[in-house]
Amino acid sequence: MKYLIKTFGLLAALSLFPVAAQQEKAPAKKKAPSKETPAKAPALKAVDGGKVEKKIMGKWAPDSEAMMKELADDPATALALPFIQSMMKNMAVEVQKGEVTIHAMGEKQTATYRITKVDKAANKLTMQITDEEGIAQGGSATVEEKKDGSKTLILEKDGEKVVLNSISASEFEKRRNARVKPAVSPNFR
Repeated sequence: MKYLIKTFGLLAALSLFPVAAQQEKAPAKKKAPSKETPAKAPALKAVDGGKVEKKIMGKWAPDSEAMMKELADDPATALALPFIQSMMKNMAVEVQKGEVTIHAMGEKQTATYRITKVDKAANKLTMQITDEEGIAQGGSATVEEKKDGSKTLILEKDGEKVVLNSISASEFEKRRNARVKPAVSPNFR
């Protein structure tokens, strides 16, 4: 589970898939945190996301085609692509005010977010995401609204993207409650 989330760049995708967030290397001039105490992110001033934040709230699912293009360039994921595809079919993301929850394989993981900058013209939020382990990282979320009323949410962190499409409540429930079933060999009885 953690590997998949890391692969998507988040759930790190700005750590909206937060569980596999990596700690950044401290600059040479700063004192390194002790191993006993985890590094805490500096407090950033939160701003009101307004209408842009309301646009990202909702139920989402990975855009399989876009995500496979992102992952295809990484040789480390080549062998895992069939498993990743089956997981994406059953993955759902729910964004509520100040909180993102990822549902995959019958499990859920929640992260909180604080908006630090709003670009209304681009429908883009810059934010700090804090995962369940208390690790905070920055990233951005951009929402694209289509003429048919559907939306695409693009999460970015360190040049990596996660592309999500809006889904209905019924599709969300189906995905949230789904579990990936392992392939069964026809010779196994």
